[in-house]
Amino acid sequence: MSKLGFQQQKLRQLAGFEVVGPFEDNLHRLTCIVGELLAARRVSLMLLDVAPGKGANLKLTALCGELPEAAWKEEPAPGQGIAGQVLASGVSIRVASIGRSAWKRQARHAGEPGGFMACPVLLAGRPAGVLNISQPIDRGRFSASDQANAEFAGLLIGRAIQAGRLDRMLDSRFAQMAFSLEGATDSVSVLSLSAHEPDKVAKMLARGFYRELRHCGFTPNQVIHAASEIISELTRSLNRHKKRLGSE
Repeated sequence: MSKLGFQQQKLRQLAGFEVVGPFEDNLHRLTCIVGELLAARRVSLMLLDVAPGKGANLKLTALCGELPEAAWKEEPAPGQGIAGQVLASGVSIRVASIGRSAWKRQARHAGEPGGFMACPVLLAGRPAGVLNISQPIDRGRFSASDQANAEFAGLLIGRAIQAGRLDRMLDSRFAQMAFSLEGATDSVSVLSLSAHEPDKVAKMLARGFYRELRHCGFTPNQVIHAASEIISELTRSLNRHKKRLGSE
């Protein structure tokens, strides 16, 4: 198969991507497809996330390749660092050598040889994440054609994430009940919230969960135990995800 045919095949995989199984695993699969598309050893996906008491910051959510453990703890704000500036501007960048560029001081791996690209990931037409691509295979830098493919991949990943979130929410009777209680019953409201304010969606589901437990007669202490179980499940899920990444 020719290089062009292979790239077209990978773009078709992104365009027809179907979310199956744990959501985190799907994000990992998407980054690996991009790595194959662009012949890059490392592809990372950062998405906006809102932590309690903080604004919306970028957080590493998927990785194909290797990064130090500290990368999972970093949370650059929009406009901060390379990824933050790409998010804020909505414009991709392509650098032939990060160590010799104007981005050197802001780079996490300024000493690495080879090129680097960063592209915005759009959800419902607005930047909501960044796709970082580095370590090109069998060449020293990425080309303009690589950048165009990376930008297209960023658009397709955004569509896949948006469609996956919406499909799963609409497939959940509990989510439908929570949206109804909050007054977000039309598809436009749900689509907008899932794309740009997933933290609000999570809060709506949490309120719906609480109301249903109380409606069914559970005591406050029993509700607290239920919330603790959710946290325990989250911890186990994160640990499984880290172990899987460590074994690859």
